[in-house]
Amino acid sequence: MTGDGADADPIRIERWPDPACRFGFEDGTALVRAVNDPFEAVFGPATVGEPVATAMADLGVTTVSPDGFEAVLSGGGSVRVRTDGDAAATGGAERYLARTVPPEPDGEAVLAFVPLPEEGANGSVTIDVDQVASVVSHDLRNPLDVATARLRAGRETGDDGHFERVAAAHDRMERIIRDVLTLARGRDVVDPDETVALDAVAEAAWETVETADATLAVDGPLPTTTADADRVGRLFENLFRNAVEHGSMGPDMGTEPTDGVTVTIGPLDGDRTGFYVADDGPGIPEADRERVFEPGYSTDDHGTGLGLAIVARIAALHGWSIEAGESASGGVRFEVTGIEPDTP
Repeated sequence: MTGDGADADPIRIERWPDPACRFGFEDGTALVRAVNDPFEAVFGPATVGEPVATAMADLGVTTVSPDGFEAVLSGGGSVRVRTDGDAAATGGAERYLARTVPPEPDGEAVLAFVPLPEEGANGSVTIDVDQVASVVSHDLRNPLDVATARLRAGRETGDDGHFERVAAAHDRMERIIRDVLTLARGRDVVDPDETVALDAVAEAAWETVETADATLAVDGPLPTTTADADRVGRLFENLFRNAVEHGSMGPDMGTEPTDGVTVTIGPLDGDRTGFYVADDGPGIPEADRERVFEPGYSTDDHGTGLGLAIVARIAALHGWSIEAGESASGGVRFEVTGIEPDTP
């Protein structure tokens, strides 16, 4: 394996099951610190100290998304990549989701490569259990590393602040585990056998989400239909959480939040039966509106990338469809269609 850097507590990528490249910044350039064995097996060796973007180009790893490596390395999130069949160590082209997994502030980060399944005939990407497991293995590894380092520091210094960070890391791991169980168990966790008033479920779900200064607006009654109330509640919770966490960011998706994002729910107009959830935040670029439902896709450095994948999964298991678009205010608008309303 390519050698490690000299930092006291580097992120340990040796046990990660998928390709991973640890990097750090010097003069604004992301430089390779280390790669693990799966990285070398798939892409080939990389030289410590070489710019990450240069190393990827030399190894035939190219982006198939609008954003390049530089954007994902400096700004977090993810980018879809493809190996060059002539340059890849495997001898054939493969598709990966490259995600930046950040450590503690101001520390090194990891570029993690999660294998993507082949696209279907209509261009759709199915949720694969192995793919989800790969995403989760990376996302669990980061809070585990944080908890281990903070626990050691807390024991050495006695500072309670370190133990609070351990507790926060454990909370994040618990949420990741709940998310992956919803995806992996599929139909075993969805039982649409009761009459459900969707607006009542939505308002109850709003009360369970940390909404800060956000407000919920109801623009008309939602359908009543046969569904699994618990799972539909989870669907609304994830849509609301996404709106609050991402919709509260400024127009440039930076770190300065706007005041009080408004989340609106309402029925679809015309002949379509369903509902929408919209916000007045910065929205989602058109090129990314299908990608947001892929397991692992996230623009949040600390996001699991599973929230909207779970929304799509729950909708599909009810026989519904979901699409992301633009709200009237320029934010994001999710529309859920295919709902059969119950008639009195």
